Amino acid sequence: MSLLRVEDLSVVYDEGHGTAFEAVKKVGFELDQGEFVGLVGESGSGKSTLGFALTRLSKPPARIAGGRILFDGTDIAALSTEEVRTQRQGGFAMVLQSGMNALNPVRTIRNHFMDIFAAHGHVPPRARAARAEELIAKVELPPATLNRYPGELSGGMRQRVSIALALSLEPRLMVFDEPTTALDVLVQHAVMNTIRQLQASENFTAVLISHDLGVVLEATQRVLVMHDGVIVEDAPSERILNAPQHPYTQMLLSHYGDPRAAEVTVPGLVRRADADVRPADRQRVGAREPIVVSNLTKVYPKGRRGSATRAVDDVSFTLEPGMSMALVGASGSGKSTIAKMITGVERPTSGTIAFGGTRIDTLRGRRALKQLHSEVQMVFQDPYAALNPLHTVEYILTRPVENFTGLRGGAARARVLELLETVGLTPVEKFATRLPHQLSGGQRQRVVIARALASDPQVIIADEPVSMLDMSLRAGVLALLEELRRTRGVSMLYITHDLLSARLVTDRIMVLDKGVVVERGDTAEVLQRPQDDYTVRLLDAVPSPRG
Repeated sequence: MSLLRVEDLSVVYDEGHGTAFEAVKKVGFELDQGEFVGLVGESGSGKSTLGFALTRLSKPPARIAGGRILFDGTDIAALSTEEVRTQRQGGFAMVLQSGMNALNPVRTIRNHFMDIFAAHGHVPPRARAARAEELIAKVELPPATLNRYPGELSGGMRQRVSIALALSLEPRLMVFDEPTTALDVLVQHAVMNTIRQLQASENFTAVLISHDLGVVLEATQRVLVMHDGVIVEDAPSERILNAPQHPYTQMLLSHYGDPRAAEVTVPGLVRRADADVRPADRQRVGAREPIVVSNLTKVYPKGRRGSATRAVDDVSFTLEPGMSMALVGASGSGKSTIAKMITGVERPTSGTIAFGGTRIDTLRGRRALKQLHSEVQMVFQDPYAALNPLHTVEYILTRPVENFTGLRGGAARARVLELLETVGLTPVEKFATRLPHQLSGGQRQRVVIARALASDPQVIIADEPVSMLDMSLRAGVLALLEELRRTRGVSMLYITHDLLSARLVTDRIMVLDKGVVVERGDTAEVLQRPQDDYTVRLLDAVPSPRG
């Protein structure tokens, strides 16, 4: 008998206004003991809603509207909350997407384990300390981790703690909901290795939910592809990779690529030669100024638990007008620290940053920083957190237009509509009146880019601008950034741990390791023929289902 059998399962979001949105539509499938299955689809496909339903973690306004979830023969969809709680120990558990959000920031990691042991009573009091150490060791963390708070751990460490906490229930089914989203490629690779090793050694059934088909195909034996609340394809991973049947699966696969390949293309993104730029635009490019970074160093003073941190160590480079340069490396390599110093948010410990006749590293006062930010703008990583949920798109864009250009009234509104047209949000009048929650992730990121363009900047610093977007949405945002660079003369410093996107939209690349530039050069040349061992490690960690 299957460990899990799902029959005609429907899940709806019911706000109580008379119309319920059906997120999961009569889904059915079976999972055997010890299977490792991927559940893949884009945002809004229903995959996370399904994962929450399988582990009975759905919260209002979501509710199971029909069907059965037979776990070891028992329909857990029909159980009360208390009956479900007693089923969890030895039954099913879920690892959530964000390790920080899943943990209580004012409780030590040890307290988290003790709370679970006390709630379920499956570990005798005298054995609890040893059991916590055993579990933390299983996810390859040192015993001292138990005495630390979530805020003192890296993203990868927090995700490992979340896995260990789920393991403490000794589950036979574990659902992993986007466990590596926003983690850098090395940490992602390490976390996925840990999950694979634990699944094999503990023999639990695993469901890996992700929008990244490359990660899913590399890790799992079987893939369920979900689209618009329906499972449109269910096949072994090898068949999904080599002979996908459904057009939606084929679309997802078309957006996967290897940054080391001789040629890399994805649908919707075509790089064109700079010779295609109109003459007027080329004159504008020539009139603009480089950013020259010389011997830049940033040292953070000694913290509570260690010595001083040298986040950036003697970094030098020039971002020429109209150039796109990638700054890549794992978390903690110094990428974002460099961005903060270029935008004047932080000051270097030593070294200089020159932008035309301006020394950014010596700027003082609000007026000087405002002048800098009229020419150097940021595009932030999280399009959900970057926009005020209470304001319309028009209001969000009007503020920087007024602040940086002095336009008011009808002139300001005309400029806002022009910006929306520039980033492809048409019809512009419709998008101007929308609130952020009424936009998709890709549309929100386009608004963030439009806001950065409000001052007509010379330089855009794009800090992981597509890491939280689905594969197909990434192509659209990357194509927009490339078009802005090509036609408007915008220089772009592209900060990322995603080597594929760096290959697609940048001319030059710098690889950072612990604050030091270990390799630089033409992007395609460096990624196809890396010279430094660290660059090789980054490339080897990229999911490669084709081996």
